[in-house]
Amino acid sequence: MSGTLPALSPAEVQQLTRHWDPESKARAMAEVKARTGKTQQVWYCKRGRHCDGEPHDGAPYQHARADQWPPAGKDWTTWALVGGRGSGKTRSGSEYVRKMSNFVERISMIAPTSAAARDTMIEGESGLIRVFERAGETVHYEPSKKRITFPNGGRGTLFSGEEPDRLRGPQHGLVWLDEPAHISAIDEVWDQMLFGLRLGDRPHSVITTTPLPTKWMKARLADPGTKSSKVSTYANLANLAPNFAQTVLSKYEGTRLGRQELHGEILSDVLGALWQDGIIHRLDSTPELARIVISIDPAGTNNRRSDETGIVAVGKAAGFGYVLEDHSDKYSPTGWAKRAIQTYERLKADAIVVEKNYGGDMVKTTIESTAKDMNTPCPRIIVKTAMRSKQLRAEPIVGLYEQTRVLHVGALHKLEEEMVTWVPGKGDSPNRIDALVWALTDLMGVTSDSSISSPADHAPSIPAQGVPPEVIRRSPGGLHLPPGFARRSFTRA
Repeated sequence: MSGTLPALSPAEVQQLTRHWDPESKARAMAEVKARTGKTQQVWYCKRGRHCDGEPHDGAPYQHARADQWPPAGKDWTTWALVGGRGSGKTRSGSEYVRKMSNFVERISMIAPTSAAARDTMIEGESGLIRVFERAGETVHYEPSKKRITFPNGGRGTLFSGEEPDRLRGPQHGLVWLDEPAHISAIDEVWDQMLFGLRLGDRPHSVITTTPLPTKWMKARLADPGTKSSKVSTYANLANLAPNFAQTVLSKYEGTRLGRQELHGEILSDVLGALWQDGIIHRLDSTPELARIVISIDPAGTNNRRSDETGIVAVGKAAGFGYVLEDHSDKYSPTGWAKRAIQTYERLKADAIVVEKNYGGDMVKTTIESTAKDMNTPCPRIIVKTAMRSKQLRAEPIVGLYEQTRVLHVGALHKLEEEMVTWVPGKGDSPNRIDALVWALTDLMGVTSDSSISSPADHAPSIPAQGVPPEVIRRSPGGLHLPPGFARRSFTRA
């Protein structure tokens, strides 16, 4: 052997011997590594599933913790790694794919978008290219073909959750599905993937995700064929930037969002809250909007203990409301007025909505004087008078959410957290919700002032024009439409 492989690197040997039998390949690799002094970093160490992943003899570097090992046995078809941000989910998925590439000829990798598949699953710090490099191996990546060829000649193909139809036809023995909780058309993606999961002796899938309490996610974790591993961000602090604990953990620890994004919990609905996670549907973009308004719910005081001022931008098209942006925060009066005016101008909104009963004249005057100081035309101001309690004003808006008439655009985590945790009559005043409710009340024509027994019963009557196709396509967990609500083409107002 010493005369046949005189000056090759481990990666070159891996490529040259890819068609050899496993025993001969291992001997060749061992000899070359002995000559070059290069060592292969193993991920699954000899201590087994009880290792804490810290450096030790035989593996003097960070490697797989117990929660990053795949489930024991073969009585499962899906391994779900559900964890917080930075908990090592992607590295676990990459390492598992690298290991299984020795046994599975065709592997499919699915991410929410093509860019996410490339940037995270392939080229990222914990992606497949780096994982193979650490193991002293090399892969051949062809971005234009969305294909990665493994050292033994096996192939991995990338797919985007935005194009579930591309999964029609391809066969695979292993599927790595990254962040499925954030794939809008996940039901269709999952169905098409399963039809192709038919190669080899034991086709199966691995899921790596920060969870959302969607119907699909709950169903997967409840499936008898699923084995799940719950991983906390805290378990992987040794591999994260030193200031991460100060900038992120200290901010979100103890919050509902922190439980989801740091500890990987599937959150349950809050008893008594008007909104539930299952009725909030999200999009990445909007159609052309007929109207846009900015709504303000100012704090009553201006000091460090003051409530936040709610500033929410909402648009409307063809009977659907689109929650665009949430700029709620603690501001001085001039501060919130300036932010509202800037948002108004940037989005080309047609009005700013304010509540008269809570300093309406003051709010209007502040906006006018701030616009003058900014040397910009004063926005159109719509003044609303509150005749009912916050709960009664909010309930018809909840009905719109139940009918899938309101959709969120992009990441609105703080607004959504307030929505699903606010119980009328308890806790602080929901400033973000108040701003949201006033904006949707104006846009969606909510006028009822009667006592309300069921939110859906009192949502405004809007002629059914069909759910926009992008809603059907992208809404996570599927839509739950009321009887008779047609899925027809979307026509802009």
